Amino acid sequence: MKPLIVICSHDAEFYLVLSHILGVDGFTSALASNVDEMFELAAETPVQAWVLDCRPDNRMSDNCSRLRQDARTSALPVIALIAAGAESQHLALLKSGVDESFMRPLAPAKLLDYLHSKLGTGRQSGNRTQAVMSLNYGDIEMMVDSHHVRCNGREILLGPIEFRLLRHMLENPEKVLSRDELIAVAWPGNVYVGPRTVDVHISRLRKSLKHSSHGDIIRTVRLGGYALEYHPF
Repeated sequence: MKPLIVICSHDAEFYLVLSHILGVDGFTSALASNVDEMFELAAETPVQAWVLDCRPDNRMSDNCSRLRQDARTSALPVIALIAAGAESQHLALLKSGVDESFMRPLAPAKLLDYLHSKLGTGRQSGNRTQAVMSLNYGDIEMMVDSHHVRCNGREILLGPIEFRLLRHMLENPEKVLSRDELIAVAWPGNVYVGPRTVDVHISRLRKSLKHSSHGDIIRTVRLGGYALEYHPF
């Protein structure tokens, strides 16, 4: 099944053009004119990502905030396409928890590359399709598109917060990641999260990995944060 991208816009021509671009590259799309229609689509179909058509006469950051606050949609990527004249929306979008913003006019390849990277989908190339995105480090293997995680060959079940924390660590192995950085990638931007909450979720992640890993792969750095480090011997 092709990944479904929901485009929130009042401009039918904009939707048709973007829908065609997405379709050529292996996606399918649906149009929503407001956040209530977005929730309806999420309840009926397996939505993979949201694209917001940001213009001077709308406040798409409000839609982003509502998506982040609803458990059904909070984990899905939100991408904002900001039209000329709507640059002032950028800060509000960041505060509302948007994943990525692109200023228009935009080269379609940038949006497509971001979607493929974020969703772990393969890019079509002739008669071959690139492998789905996977992340590996030490005993850990993560299949990003299917949300499967294996440690030393064993399946590990993680909640959405722990999954996003581990994904960021796998993308930055051996780098000390501050609690603020981990909050930014694992929680919606409009939700207050304290350092203690990060520690609790890291503890859960560490416990899940310890059952299968050869030792403790997450190092606590005093006053710094956490780092993913593999020491086989």
